[in-house]
Amino acid sequence: MIDYLEVKSFLRASECAGLSAQLPQAASAQATVLSADPGGAVKPLVRRTTRMSVPPQVAQHVTALLMEQKAALEQRFSLALSRCEEPQFLRYVAGDFFVAHQDGNTPLIHDHSRFRKISAVIFLSAATEDPAPESYGGGALVLHGPYSGPVVRVPLRPEAGSLVCFRAETTHEVLPVSHGERFTIVSWYL
Repeated sequence: MIDYLEVKSFLRASECAGLSAQLPQAASAQATVLSADPGGAVKPLVRRTTRMSVPPQVAQHVTALLMEQKAALEQRFSLALSRCEEPQFLRYVAGDFFVAHQDGNTPLIHDHSRFRKISAVIFLSAATEDPAPESYGGGALVLHGPYSGPVVRVPLRPEAGSLVCFRAETTHEVLPVSHGERFTIVSWYL
């Protein structure tokens, strides 16, 4: 079984549209992966997406909304949580992806990710089969079952405005985007 929680309408449609319109104009850089390098390392064979810079008040607003979910997540996952990491605002375009990985809470990791307990993904764009404005194709978030059991893969394509949370040690990936722009916000509860 794969343990996750989806909160539909976490953001209103107007909030999603406002953020999605703002992000393409924001300063950006290739997203990094955790490494010994300060700030992480760009590894385009592992993760190809763009991280957008947003005004501090936007990041603070999203963090406040995430913190409003803390008690419900503590109960749902039977964990004590403290705070969220600063959210990352991400843009995936055609061909962008993130290979199967874990976000933290694994015993062999000795960087700050070992304190991550819950991964959170907020979807700003709508997934569609055919190209349409303000949407994307492909790009499913795929959660993997435990390595010790049968092969289980759960592809998720939540509607815009949804929040998906899962344990940080859950293996997951983002399949390549086939068309459009996939905007998401990610953070981690510690």
